[in-house]
Amino acid sequence: MVETKKSFPMLPIGHWWELRKKFKQSIPGVVTDSYLATILDMQANSARANVLPFLKQLGIIDEEGKTGERARLWRDDGHYPEVCQAMLREVYPAELLEAVPNPNSDRARAERWFATQTGAGEAAAKRMASLYAVLTEADASKQLDQEKKDRTRKASPERSTREKKVSRTAPVTAPDEEHGKHSPQGHKMVPGININLEIHISADATPDQIDQIFASMAKHIYNRG
Repeated sequence: MVETKKSFPMLPIGHWWELRKKFKQSIPGVVTDSYLATILDMQANSARANVLPFLKQLGIIDEEGKTGERARLWRDDGHYPEVCQAMLREVYPAELLEAVPNPNSDRARAERWFATQTGAGEAAAKRMASLYAVLTEADASKQLDQEKKDRTRKASPERSTREKKVSRTAPVTAPDEEHGKHSPQGHKMVPGININLEIHISADATPDQIDQIFASMAKHIYNRG
């Protein structure tokens, strides 16, 4: 007889806090894949496969996607710890709760347990252990930490996938023009030449790398360096 491996929630921690934040603002009557896609900035089919099943497994919504008493208590800071404890008792076996009561300080053991019990790969086991750790911690103040991280990420300039276009004019003067005043009489003057150089620099280039590019240009064009 083939043993069926049990599965545990793998809801990303960022989604956990973002959903709770949205529920605090306005709790939806029904959670759909399109609702999740909008607030979590993801595709509806991804929300349907990677978020909805875990919300049902944790009891935040029922099989039809409707929110109830648990969803209302989950979003409340005062009731948050008790809701997390209820989820732990319902979803995770006593064996895990007793063997790894504090996964935040023993994450590797928690990950091994999930990998062994579910047959999941390393990445999936890590996601299971991460959510298990959030539930055992049951600390609503972590919501603020996540929001600070989100604000910091949004405030930092987004790197464009396009290249940064830097255009500079590098006048190149013929040697005789540069020293024209000292040229022997009768020596034919060479007209000045201007060359416009257009350099394409990758968007992720550092200031030091950009300086090195122009230093190299100066060396090869002017024979300086």
